[in-house]
Amino acid sequence: MNFDLTETQQEASQRAHMFARTYLDGIAYDLDRCGVLPKATLDALAIHDFFGLLVPKASGGVGAGFINHILVIEAFSRSCPAIASILNNHALAVHAIAQWGSDAQKQHYLPSLATGRRLGALAIHEHGPSLGIGPDALLASCRDDGFTLTGTKAFVRNAGAADLYVAFATLEPVAKNPSLTAFLIDAHTPGLTIGPRLDTMGLKGCPVAHLIFETVAVSRDALLGIESGGSAIVDRLLSLGSVAEAAQSVGIGRAAVKHAADFAEKRVQFGQPIATLQAIQTLLAEAATDCHLAWLGIQRASQLVEDGGAFEVDAAMVKTFVGRFGAKMLIDAIQVEGGLGISESKPFGVDGTMPLARLFRDMAGTLLLDAPGDFPDTLIAKSITCTGKP
Repeated sequence: MNFDLTETQQEASQRAHMFARTYLDGIAYDLDRCGVLPKATLDALAIHDFFGLLVPKASGGVGAGFINHILVIEAFSRSCPAIASILNNHALAVHAIAQWGSDAQKQHYLPSLATGRRLGALAIHEHGPSLGIGPDALLASCRDDGFTLTGTKAFVRNAGAADLYVAFATLEPVAKNPSLTAFLIDAHTPGLTIGPRLDTMGLKGCPVAHLIFETVAVSRDALLGIESGGSAIVDRLLSLGSVAEAAQSVGIGRAAVKHAADFAEKRVQFGQPIATLQAIQTLLAEAATDCHLAWLGIQRASQLVEDGGAFEVDAAMVKTFVGRFGAKMLIDAIQVEGGLGISESKPFGVDGTMPLARLFRDMAGTLLLDAPGDFPDTLIAKSITCTGKP
């Protein structure tokens, strides 16, 4: 498998890095402090067509493909991971409609999602041990002209800012193995309430809240795909999300390694830059190696997605790898900078603020805010044991 980027992909990566330097570098610190998403940034994303990367050209989008999307997420994450998280959640919602939506749904939603006039979000997770289980699970009951939704979706990214939610509910009566059904829910649907915004550990610029459904009535036109077909949609979206969030982790890791390396070259101890000390070189080398190996796995999984191949196990392996080494990348970088590494103030003699503490929190937010930790291990184990073979 050839991982060399095509000319179009190289241009997409360069454009994303230029956008990040121009629009994201300057807002990352303040966005982490106030958590208020600047409308000017969303407008800039729309003007530069980043909202439409996964929208087919026939529906008014760019149709850039999954590899280009991953390149953009990685580039944005070096500067401001919260913006990358907002864009990725939107893109996954777009993919769900493009892949499983009816012709009428595609015509109605995709053009406005491509231009940023609508922001999308996924509403997958719940408070219970699994979807459809627990006192506040989102349940859907059939009625003559549609469905009634009651319950809660938890830890929804883009909540409150999104105009459209792709929500997954369990059909009543609830069976021993609950079946999920996907719905397209307008943010202004009567009975839908956005809970208070959660104060998260990282990715503070990306709004996160619970969605409360109180007897929300929707027509059958809101059904995405077929009844009880939501589990297959969730599985694919979680796998795609694993690859994209791994790219987000690598972007954060690369930003931390670069900052630590630049710091080590300027910081003088014992009459020489600390970059010449073996202990510092070891820390930098291990962090850079972790980033490199993770990126190789991301490239393979992304190529499989574009080729239409089975990518779920590769996605799970990438998720497992960054889950174990993502935080270590940041710890190694922080150790290089010592006491200044845990500071976010502007120290004497150093240009700009110190970003590693913020990046460490953003890494934690990236790794912890989605699927449960045993998801990738279970999938990988099934792929290599008799229990996972037909």
